Amino acid sequence: MHPERVWIALVILAVILLGSNLLMLGMVKGTRGFRMNISKYLGDATKPWKKEDEGLQELSQRVKELKEKSSKDDID
Repeated sequence: MHPERVWIALVILAVILLGSNLLMLGMVKGTRGFRMNISKYLGDATKPWKKEDEGLQELSQRVKELKEKSSKDDID
């Protein structure tokens, strides 16, 4: 491959990468009419352990209640 073609390919690649990064930045910032609700598209992907967290919170609440009940029984 000729050195001139290598430089042309590198410049084209750089322009494509820079353009795509600017386009993505514009989409995230909401410019150019791109108004996206990312959480709508990602769904539960933003909170992968949501179900486990809810279960653990319920378990924690039950343990707390049992400890309170146990301490009341010890006092009585």
